[in-house]
Amino acid sequence: MKLPFTLILLFSLSSLIAQQSIDGEIPFQTDPAKKYSLYIPSQYDEGEANKLVVAFHPLNTSRWNAESWRDTLIDFSESIQAILLCPDGGEDGKVDDPIDTAFTSFILDSIRQSYNIDESKIFGMGFSWGGRTTYTYGLNRPGLFEGHLVIGAAINGLNEIGELVQNAELLSFYLVHGSNDALSTRYTPAKNALENANACIEGMVLQGIGHTIDFPNRNQILIDAFNWLDNRACGISNTESIEEDLQLFYPNPSSGVFKFKNISRDDIVAVYDTYGRLLNYSCSSNEIDIEYDLGMVYLLLKTSEGEIKNLRLFIH
Repeated sequence: MKLPFTLILLFSLSSLIAQQSIDGEIPFQTDPAKKYSLYIPSQYDEGEANKLVVAFHPLNTSRWNAESWRDTLIDFSESIQAILLCPDGGEDGKVDDPIDTAFTSFILDSIRQSYNIDESKIFGMGFSWGGRTTYTYGLNRPGLFEGHLVIGAAINGLNEIGELVQNAELLSFYLVHGSNDALSTRYTPAKNALENANACIEGMVLQGIGHTIDFPNRNQILIDAFNWLDNRACGISNTESIEEDLQLFYPNPSSGVFKFKNISRDDIVAVYDTYGRLLNYSCSSNEIDIEYDLGMVYLLLKTSEGEIKNLRLFIH
């Protein structure tokens, strides 16, 4: 999917000036003005790869949208020196509707094309319904996020994430939750399930706190949680995955044609995009040509041991 000219222009102009808030809208699917908000930290350097946080806002439409959520997290974003991307949930406020998750993938790909992003340092975070979406969006795209910062997730046991937890192996999660916010349904089942799935997990229960993002010392708590994820206290870093991808498929990124070595073309099982759509490709004895305009794609590879694994390729 190619970027609209107005979006390209916006990103090009915004990349010239650091430390700024950006609010934009573009026509997307059935919405003539799908909204998003960005924050570019003061030390953004287009000559270096930068961290990126995709932040999903809560459901309450009387207070929350992409802009207000971005503004709430500006100090946090500035402290960790990461670009902050907040997709908007639209009129119903639900950031996990099909149009919203598709838009998140689109605008994320757009940001990665327009800013210098460290592909191994993309994180997901959210509060309440946004915490729930951090689970579902991330677990549906395992390996996209280096870490998941889940705050007061509005879930009911494992109803929303039960079938997805199997994708959590070796992924990193930091859970922040109030002790008065239905721990038995919104916190403990998810934490236990993630641990059983061999995820890399840490949790903090805030004593005496209910369902709110306005808890004391919020900024420092979120910074500490993010730093734990950023330092990958356990599990396998996406950096290692990218290095492995580069060893097998090169150049990466490319225009869509990748050469490969040390594998057979019969070992390539499928290719799909971040929306989960299967992509067409052609494959010769030593290269694969993927029909996709731009962004990240996942390549399913059958290993010599018969296992299926995801590799990430980038098309520009």
